[in-house]
Amino acid sequence: MTGAENSLIFIAIVFMRALLLLLITCSCLLLLQRNPSMKPRAAEMVNVNFDTLNFKTQVQPIFEKHCSPCHFPGGKMHEKLPFDQGETIIDHQAGILRRIKGADDVRLIKQYVEQNNR
Repeated sequence: MTGAENSLIFIAIVFMRALLLLLITCSCLLLLQRNPSMKPRAAEMVNVNFDTLNFKTQVQPIFEKHCSPCHFPGGKMHEKLPFDQGETIIDHQAGILRRIKGADDVRLIKQYVEQNNR
């Protein structure tokens, strides 16, 4: 076989793989379109069954969204209640949960507090 033949075979293999991937993707989308019950609901998409939640990446963003800038560095409440520290959340769970309204956010906060009170 010549180098040109090998190149054509390689291109054909790459093309077939791309075509197969496209076919699988289209099939999945078609199935989801025909059977909406297969689509996960928003509440199910947030997986709160992690063995261990990471404060900085999973919990702190909730507070950055709802409590910034006041409870973060430079904010007027940061010195008294710094929400960039997990201990503050654990120590003040009740007051915090009265102010956070999203069910998924509340669930994550409760799970974080529970895992750190063990």
